[in-house]
Parts: sequence; structure tokens; C-alpha cells
Amino acid sequence: MDARVTGFPFNVLENPMYVGSTLSFIGTSLYHAKPAGLVVSAYVWLVYSIALRFEGPFTTMIYSKRAQTPTPAKKSSASSSSKKKL
Repeated sequence: MDARVTGFPFNVLENPMYVGSTLSFIGTSLYHAKPAGLVVSAYVWLVYSIALRFEGPFTTMIYSKRAQTPTPAKKSSASSSSKKKL
């Protein structure tokens, strides 16, 4: 992938999988009326928040380096279709 994804859902939330996962934990704990589930949900949110402090800058660095590096020419589809079929 040459560029960061900016379409939905990334145009609404920066990390939709983490948000969705946390909301899933919260929803399940509310559905089953388990207060311990809310505690686990808070713990999951805390762990995700810590992980994002490292993952966010790392992801930004990857895409900024990729933007600075010239991409090699891609092979044409004609060369791949000219291979002999066995």
C-alpha cells in the first residue's frame, strides 16, 4: 500500500478497529448486565490507548518514508499473461 487509507471508516475515526472492539466489549457487558465486563472494557480501552501511543507514530513514519522513496516500475500485465500455461 503506497498511501494511508483515508476513506470510510478512517475518515470518521483514526482507529476504527480499536474503537469498534472496545464498543463491542461495552455492548456485550451491558447486554449481559455484567459490571465486571465494564471493568474489562475499561482495561481494554487502556491497553489500546497505550498501544496507539506507539503504533500511531510508527505508522506515520512508515508512510512518510514510503512517500519519500521512489516506487519501482510495476510489471505490465502483458508479461504476466504471456507465461506458458502447463
